[in-house]
Amino acid sequence: MPAELRLMIPTQSAEPDDRELVQTIRQGDDRAFELLVRRKTSKVYAVCYRIIGNAEDAKDISQLVFLKLWENLEKYDPQYAFDTWLYRMVTNVAIDYMRNKQSRENAVNSNLRLVKTSSDAEQSVIVQRKEVEAVFEAVSVVLSPKQKTIFVMNQMEDLPSAEIAKILGCRESTVRNHLFNARKLMQQQLQKRYPEYAQLWRAE
Repeated sequence: MPAELRLMIPTQSAEPDDRELVQTIRQGDDRAFELLVRRKTSKVYAVCYRIIGNAEDAKDISQLVFLKLWENLEKYDPQYAFDTWLYRMVTNVAIDYMRNKQSRENAVNSNLRLVKTSSDAEQSVIVQRKEVEAVFEAVSVVLSPKQKTIFVMNQMEDLPSAEIAKILGCRESTVRNHLFNARKLMQQQLQKRYPEYAQLWRAE
């Protein structure tokens, strides 16, 4: 096809960014909210699951997060990153859930749901990941809701202390203190219950 003709064919526009989606939603476009939900579902669920440690509870909390998102979109300030605002909502809902939960049995006994594979090598990796996940859930019950949330965001979501401080609305030094105490408490639990993992922790 000649270059002149190719230039005449309209190109498909890129998807709007988060701020543009929010603005469209505020104008009454429900389809824009559906797109925003689809875009953020996996991220919201992953954070909820890592904090709570239970798949079904994480689904329920994710739904509650999106309900609150719908109710509070007018409060979003576009000068800030949307994901920072969303993370704050997710962590607040998850922390409230943890504080109100009467039993920690689900969190302690939860297992990571992984896709089955026929490969022996891949199956071995899955078993190891499930074991690590179970160990983390067992030793993390000694943490406060905020300590666990900050630990998950830093160690599993790879968020720096400065970003976590913005999300939680606290000082960066507070985040670092929570991380230090969380590691110390979990190290103590590892030494008592899983000394082989405690040795690996020190080796890192």
